[in-house]
Amino acid sequence: MIHIVFQKSDAEVLKKAFELEPSLQGDVILIHDEFAVGPVAGIYTTEGIEARKAWWREVLAGGDYDGIVDNGTVADDNATVAALKQRLEEDKQEFVWVWAAQNKHDVSGYYWLMSQLKDFQGRIFILYLNNLPFINEKGQIFYPVNLFDIPPREFLKARRLARPITLSEFEIDPDEWARLCQEDTGVRILEGERSCPSIPTRILTRS
Repeated sequence: MIHIVFQKSDAEVLKKAFELEPSLQGDVILIHDEFAVGPVAGIYTTEGIEARKAWWREVLAGGDYDGIVDNGTVADDNATVAALKQRLEEDKQEFVWVWAAQNKHDVSGYYWLMSQLKDFQGRIFILYLNNLPFINEKGQIFYPVNLFDIPPREFLKARRLARPITLSEFEIDPDEWARLCQEDTGVRILEGERSCPSIPTRILTRS
């Protein structure tokens, strides 16, 4: 089992959940980039990838987005996905759980990632924590905005959300991401909901 998350704190809390529930054990892959901001035109091309790296280098000069830095440089998420795809091709029994919460960071990351994994439909699962109540450390009910907001013990509940991304979703959702890439505005935000069962929200763009 492979788990994919989009924030460093998500990876940390998920690993703590493994200690409470060994059946969740698996490799945790972190997608470092924050695709809700910055240029995404031609995001899967060499030119688009390099343009985004150059943009991040300029932003990182201010020190505000150190979360996407790996050993002092912009993390190479494209190499991470290439290695993931190779692993899935070599091991036909391997499968992936993609964890996402109701925030622009996770949802934009989901769109960027799943648009590259259609060949593995049936083995890619989504766990989308939308409108599911959890219990916080004070025993109160809350609706998490981020995965890391959930206490490790509550991941036993969250795992029930796992379901395969359908073939139709692999066809429809990348169209939404393609629209955003074509618009290529500076900031992508979450607004409203969709009836689509996988990621029932839209990312709208603002410059």
